[in-house]
Amino acid sequence: MSHVLKIVFVFFVFFSPFFLSIYPQYRSLRFENLTIDDGLSNNSINCILQTSDGFLWIATKDGLNRYDGQNFKVYKNNPSKKKSLPENYVMSLLESKDGTFWVGTWGGGLCKFDQFDETFIRFDDESKDDDYIQCLYEDDANNIWYGTTNSGFIKLDPKTKKISAYRKKFSGKNYFPDDNITSITQDADKNLWIGTLSSGLFQFNIEEQSFIQFKNNPQDISSISNNYVWDVFNDSNKNLILSTGTGVDNFDLKTKKITHHLFAPANLQNEVPMMFRQVIKDHDGNMWAGTYNYMGLYLFQKDQNEKMQYVLIERADDDPNSLISNRIRWLYEDRSNNIWIGTEEGISKLSSTKEFIQYRFLSGRKNTLGGKVVSSIIGGKENSLWVGYGGGGFDRINLADNSITHFKNIPGNPNSLSVNDIVALYEDKYGILWIGTSYGGLNRFDPKTKKFKIYRHNPNNSTSIKSDWVQQILETRNGELLIGTNDGLQILDRKSEKFYDYKPIIKNDSIKLPDIISVNSLFEDKNGEIWIGTWLDGLFRYDSKSQVLYHYFPNSDNQNSISASKVSSIYEDSKGYIWLGTHSGGFNKFDKLSGKFARYTTRNGLPNDVVFGILEDEKGNLWISTMKGLAKFNPSTESFRIYDQSDGIISNLFNWHASYKDHSGKMYFGGDYGFISFYPQLISLDTNKSSIAFTSFKVFDKEATLPQSLPATKEIVLQYNQNFFSIEFASLDMAPAHKHKYSYMLEGIDPNWIQAESRTTAYYTDIEYGNYRFLVKAGNADNIWTDPIVLSIIIKPAWWMTWWFKILLGLALVFVGFMIYKFRVNQLLKIERIRYDIASDLHDEIGSNLSSICVDGQLLMKSNSLSESELELSSDISKTASQTLDAMRDIIWFINPKNDEGEDIIFKMRETAARLLVGMQWSFNSTPGIRFDLFSLEQRRNIFLIYKEALTNVIRHSKANKCSVDIKGQSDQLILKVIDEGEGFDVNGVKKNTGVLSMMKRSEKIKGKLLIESERNRGTTITLDVKAKM
Repeated sequence: MSHVLKIVFVFFVFFSPFFLSIYPQYRSLRFENLTIDDGLSNNSINCILQTSDGFLWIATKDGLNRYDGQNFKVYKNNPSKKKSLPENYVMSLLESKDGTFWVGTWGGGLCKFDQFDETFIRFDDESKDDDYIQCLYEDDANNIWYGTTNSGFIKLDPKTKKISAYRKKFSGKNYFPDDNITSITQDADKNLWIGTLSSGLFQFNIEEQSFIQFKNNPQDISSISNNYVWDVFNDSNKNLILSTGTGVDNFDLKTKKITHHLFAPANLQNEVPMMFRQVIKDHDGNMWAGTYNYMGLYLFQKDQNEKMQYVLIERADDDPNSLISNRIRWLYEDRSNNIWIGTEEGISKLSSTKEFIQYRFLSGRKNTLGGKVVSSIIGGKENSLWVGYGGGGFDRINLADNSITHFKNIPGNPNSLSVNDIVALYEDKYGILWIGTSYGGLNRFDPKTKKFKIYRHNPNNSTSIKSDWVQQILETRNGELLIGTNDGLQILDRKSEKFYDYKPIIKNDSIKLPDIISVNSLFEDKNGEIWIGTWLDGLFRYDSKSQVLYHYFPNSDNQNSISASKVSSIYEDSKGYIWLGTHSGGFNKFDKLSGKFARYTTRNGLPNDVVFGILEDEKGNLWISTMKGLAKFNPSTESFRIYDQSDGIISNLFNWHASYKDHSGKMYFGGDYGFISFYPQLISLDTNKSSIAFTSFKVFDKEATLPQSLPATKEIVLQYNQNFFSIEFASLDMAPAHKHKYSYMLEGIDPNWIQAESRTTAYYTDIEYGNYRFLVKAGNADNIWTDPIVLSIIIKPAWWMTWWFKILLGLALVFVGFMIYKFRVNQLLKIERIRYDIASDLHDEIGSNLSSICVDGQLLMKSNSLSESELELSSDISKTASQTLDAMRDIIWFINPKNDEGEDIIFKMRETAARLLVGMQWSFNSTPGIRFDLFSLEQRRNIFLIYKEALTNVIRHSKANKCSVDIKGQSDQLILKVIDEGEGFDVNGVKKNTGVLSMMKRSEKIKGKLLIESERNRGTTITLDVKAKM
């Protein structure tokens, strides 16, 4: 990867205020700027550091900031909190090898940050004279060294907390000549190198506590440039790079030799003195040097010939993506290779980008690209590149030395381009360049003679070009030069210079190419077939071997038809598939064998449905330029990787016909502001897994109060009424937000991973109490995913849902149930006693009286003194009394609790059958296991009375000789059948007597089903189906 977006600027010598000229290759950089408007506490940046957990820390003149790539968290002094940041003016930051985060303030001394409770602990001498800390360093023995503004430099042993100071006012081994320390570093021999504000550079022997001073001597050219040494950078333990008040010096650690004005040509050394604040070396070996006196940022890097070149980067008021300020206060490269520039007016971030080389249009410069909008790119002879522009003519770029030649319309000069609006370029096999323009006709340019010839439409000449708007040019294998215009497709006879309509030989004249079509794209495949993409008329394909012309047009009823009628580009891959770019329909894959189109649009991952160019790399991936970025498409997996400005391309907006691949595999794509070139194999995947962290936990949309900081928290305990919460998270690779995608899951709630795309917040509402685990992982633009991080969430139940309350409630319910049961048993016992007493009373009193009436009635019937009517009355009285006595006995039997058992009831029913069916052949069958005790007293009594009534009807009305009784069912169900073989009757034709109505009413009363089946001379069956009332 490279930070630098390479922009080739040819034959351009830029004399900056620096002391040497800029190399012809100019590199422009696109920055993302952050200020107080984005949440930064202060725009004046003193230090930037990324800690091992992935967070970026920014020290400012007013507060310490923690940045997660999306949001800032600010730490400031709070007088009411003893362990808050002691001073808002933060100067220096350091993370020691053991993970301790040290903060040096300007006025509040040294402190370390406790990440668990986010507090600051003072860790230095309590005296006030060392509170102004300017730099921090950890040596190989894990001692912390810090330099101050007015108290020299100090050594802190974190284990023993012993402090040793070296100052100007001390004597002996603790003496040091300068109290204003700006920078500290260490070499491989364990010597410290100390930069000072006015005394130059010092080599300090830690073991001997001795020093050697290197000062500026105006009489000695081999001395350092200036005694104002602001920063000392150890370059691989070979050299020290000194940022001084008048330039950059290189100090050779072995020879102690000093080279002034690092990398500067001899003729420009000492041209303009410049105050450098800091120099760093990035992972590619490029050097970045920031100036403090508002002279911008310098980038030193080697070209392909290993020659060091310069780029001056300055603020441009009309470019929001330029450097935010020319005063540089700090430079830093993070673990993802992003470059951070701290300035007086905020932070400029230069994202780590891919190896895209930019050829950028530079407004206001003479030697730049000829136009802003690139409309065509093709390769030329002798390692050259032809580039056409919308409104800017065309250029020839010599790729060997990056020299450029502009070709434009020169008014009044017939040997110049007809118009500057270029639509298409094509170099034929003779080396002649053909230029299609908008409204300027077709131009022929001979690079050898530098002569132009122009072909325009002449309405009076039938062999002239059809239209002055020329969109496509193609030379076929058989030597035909096809010219596609807005009004049709023609062949140019280069000898006669006449244009003829393209009319291929078509068998049977089944389909003809329209005379008037707007030709958008032309292509000849490996088989010699000609493909014609049009605007609005779809796609035509001519097979000269079979002499067949095919026409493909969108069909809404056929998903295998071409997706759009506007075909912008045509390409054949190494497997023989034809790929078609369309306007507003994405791109299509055409299979000649099946004749089917496969469509790929934004629904499949394409960034935009307007496709301009398609090229294939050596691995079979397709690179597709669109109106919203560059897409890399893998046909095997049908997956996309999208590249945009944050990856290093000039602009997300590409253009028609502006795509080209040379013989070496290098690709070119053009659009707004220029074009890019790259080798696809160098656009590597970012396989590094970034850190991910929880950044916010809110309950009912308010930040939760936690016992320790959220990043250090492994478990959060919530009350039952805190079950509406949200969790925020962030990937800490500092890439743009849209380059991330997230997946999360709350175990126990989410059955699968939630694909959140770039959303960084998960919301959960009305979650039941319990133990949960929240997991989240992040993927980068290359689909490399982090391992998930986990946060345990415990939601406590309400007090009425706790185990102890449930136990108490259970015990209480058991006790209440027991008391109810006891009460119920007592009541049942009382009822049984009452039933027993009633049965006894009925038997003793009423039964005795009825028996006496029966006896008296029988005695009267034997008397000779009664008349016939009196005898009849006596007989009725005796008979009624006898029947009443029988009914009373049945009632008494059911009231008596001693007869509640099922066997007693079955016995009673059998006894009743024996008593009533005297003189008749009868049978009684019952299924064991019927629980009559499950039937209520009311059910038992009504079942018996229905049964008794059925038997009575058999005796009185059936005239039957046989009767059978069947009792079947389950424990809680009874099916009673009384069957006779008597006369029978018509159930529908006979009026229901009192007995039948009585049985029906009793059956309804106990929710039973009573069925009476009878036919004349075939007997009668009465069935009762009853379920127990549980």
